[in-house]
Amino acid sequence: MPLWSQDVDVREKIFEVLYLPDEDLIKELFKWPKFTQMNLEEKGWFLQRIAIMRNKQKELARAKARQMGLTLNEDQLNVFEKKFWSKRLELEKKFIQETEARRRELAKELEEDLRKEFSLHPTDSSKPLEVKNK
Repeated sequence: MPLWSQDVDVREKIFEVLYLPDEDLIKELFKWPKFTQMNLEEKGWFLQRIAIMRNKQKELARAKARQMGLTLNEDQLNVFEKKFWSKRLELEKKFIQETEARRRELAKELEEDLRKEFSLHPTDSSKPLEVKNK
């Protein structure tokens, strides 16, 4: 799995807990092996990052609602925020699925190019490999 799709998986997992009430958030985090291995300071830092992410998500979604010309009350804004980020995550996953085949092709081409370039010039292990600037 490419690194950038792993990032989406991590974001999805974090997104799932971002909107949990605080007490459910703590329960869920204690199910994560990495969280349980953290010391108290690290757990505090992680929870602080989640709080910052919650605020940032809220600000960005509300800015998007304003940009779209929507006038929403607080309850509607909360629903809009969750729906906005859920749809954005779906969009990212779809994009990754659609581009994964092309990414694999390009990675294979890169590997073949490097193999050709470096197999033509066997190196003496005592000499450093020279990199030519093009």
